[in-house]
Amino acid sequence: MDILRNGNLSNCHKLFPELTTWQLEIIILFSSGLTQKEIAYIKNISKQAVSKALNQSKDRYHLETIESIRYVFIARRLSYLPL
Repeated sequence: MDILRNGNLSNCHKLFPELTTWQLEIIILFSSGLTQKEIAYIKNISKQAVSKALNQSKDRYHLETIESIRYVFIARRLSYLPL
């Protein structure tokens, strides 16, 4: 994931200051279309840890579903792209 490797994480964190770096990494992967199981495998953590990070992020944004996190992430990223 280029956004995680190339130092872009700190730039992305500016768009999501209410999230921890850990939560941001998880939602980036989740918003890229990966499943919780795939994220757990990539990060070498349990699926429960992924679920916890996603649920904490969901609660932070007062969302009803974890799936909604993708929409928040994509909307914020798109709103800051240069035209």
